[in-house]
Amino acid sequence: MNVLFLALDGSRRPAVIAEAEHALAHGDSVTLLVGGAAKWRKVPLPQGADLVELSQLERGHRPAVVRLLLTSAPLFLLRVCLPGPLRRLSKRLRSAYVRRIERPVDRRLARLYRRDPARVRERVIVRDLLQGRSIGLVIVGDPGSMVVASELRDAILGSGARLAYTSTQERPLAGHVEG
Repeated sequence: MNVLFLALDGSRRPAVIAEAEHALAHGDSVTLLVGGAAKWRKVPLPQGADLVELSQLERGHRPAVVRLLLTSAPLFLLRVCLPGPLRRLSKRLRSAYVRRIERPVDRRLARLYRRDPARVRERVIVRDLLQGRSIGLVIVGDPGSMVVASELRDAILGSGARLAYTSTQERPLAGHVEG
């Protein structure tokens, strides 16, 4: 089974890693979705676990129409119109096009299609993780991921995945006395 751990806050890293190791030991494949990789650099990840940054997924999000009109169609025309010995000229034109037209237009359009961050987050998680990796179980690993999990609940259940919460306790519950 493919397991996705939501650890956006990074506050319970040891517990998430312990559960990821447990899932890997049972033959599951593990993906950790984190808010930023900086908090996870010093913590050794279990062998075989993938680390995915949510900020990079959101940064790479563009609607299909924008990708088609800004990237695919112009680059296709360059490949078709300048083949063979004109390849060097094609590369120069491509880099100039990307630098002078594609990036500035994309930056301006990004204000429109990234206007609703919750919807962008839902789209990229569903497209790249839930459907792209065929996730069967989503585990919420820390308190910062609870909001995102509640926003994505319908999308998670709609993709056929189950939603669960970590069970490893780093410290005893308040009021619980071991004795």
